[in-house]
Amino acid sequence: MKAVVRVTSSHVLERWDVKHILARTWHRPQQQLRPIGEVAVRRSESSPSGLRLGSIHFDGTMSLRPAGASLKGRSFVAHPGDVVFSKIDVRNGAIGVVPDAHGSLAFSAEYPIYDVRSPGQLLPEYMRLLCRTEVFRSQVEALVVGHSGRKRVAPELFETLTIPVPDLAEQERIVRTEQEALKRIAELQSALQSVPEEGIREVTQLLGLSATDAAPIRFPFVVDSGRMGSWSVPGAVHTARGVPTTLTSDYPILPLGDLATVSYGLQKSPANRPGPNARPYLRVANVQNGYFDLTEIKQIDVAPDSVEMYLLQPGDVLLCEGNSAELVGRPALWDGQIPGCVHQNHVLRVRTDRDQLLPEYLLAYMQTVPARSHFRRRAKKTTNLATINSTDVRELAIPLPSLPDQEKIADLWAGVQAQVRDAREKVRKEEAQLKRHLEKMISDGSV
Repeated sequence: MKAVVRVTSSHVLERWDVKHILARTWHRPQQQLRPIGEVAVRRSESSPSGLRLGSIHFDGTMSLRPAGASLKGRSFVAHPGDVVFSKIDVRNGAIGVVPDAHGSLAFSAEYPIYDVRSPGQLLPEYMRLLCRTEVFRSQVEALVVGHSGRKRVAPELFETLTIPVPDLAEQERIVRTEQEALKRIAELQSALQSVPEEGIREVTQLLGLSATDAAPIRFPFVVDSGRMGSWSVPGAVHTARGVPTTLTSDYPILPLGDLATVSYGLQKSPANRPGPNARPYLRVANVQNGYFDLTEIKQIDVAPDSVEMYLLQPGDVLLCEGNSAELVGRPALWDGQIPGCVHQNHVLRVRTDRDQLLPEYLLAYMQTVPARSHFRRRAKKTTNLATINSTDVRELAIPLPSLPDQEKIADLWAGVQAQVRDAREKVRKEEAQLKRHLEKMISDGSV
């Protein structure tokens, strides 16, 4: 392993510690670098009662806390365009600019607030971008003091940070660069929605499916319980609107349980922490809407005599038992991407009888309105989560064309997925390129 030694002149160090030595630096002329305390003014305006409390997330975005939420101590006003950071979590990215859409927000004393508009040298949108750069974040990390859970960045130290302050025209150019790139990215993301929607319409037409979805009712209503097929809000809406929940198709219809086995995975516990029989396993976080996110794969210990029970095979259709109401029941098709992989108990596995039902066709059908409506009606909902069980999956009604016709539909959906993958990769590249470009524009003035 090659060691790297970095030498820094002691007279340029404000503090004698490793973080200060390793912190990244701006590559701008000295006359363009200014301490934050010279170009921003700290606010200490007490907030009036009833002003909505704000929250800052690690990606720099802000949101409103629930109406009625309150603080025990004093709170202070942050106006649109103000910079706010968390003393504790600024090193994790909790720093941002109050958006105009939120109006003025209230924060506790743990969230220093800075007015960047009044001095007239910084655009709030430029400051928002600057706060996301790697150089800025490394310099903030170097300011952290304290031990364990009491590590903080003091506002007095924050104000000593030097940042690039180019003229307003250059700041506007940097902001405009982001806006133009985000417009291109939004167009690509639109394709991520429109391409699958068109594919779903084609699958629906080929199968001659009836649309069994009903528009939500936005006001209180009464339904005769004797007419309801299932005790759920979606079931009540279908009954009230007179929309049948029974699937009709140009092909015979069978429950999925007659055509496939549905099983749970391995339950995680202290007893199966990675050991001599460790294997990779899929968690809920790995199963996305139609694809797998395999960037982080964890290990779990599986007894040799239990491996076959949980081992994934190419062609297995996987779905999470818990998700948002919109995404519950959304499947992804395993293609053997990781040899010897098993799955967690919260990930349901559907293994079809290929002599009757092709998994690739099942994947396509499960995107349609009738399949989506089935899971929405059957899901048990809490505030932020909708859950289904293996019985709900087994009772999904499946139109059953001949195997050659299933292959045609499967090929159609495979083409849709290929287009979506291309669009998703373009989005990823555009986002990465934008981040690199903004970093250079801010740190060294590159055009």
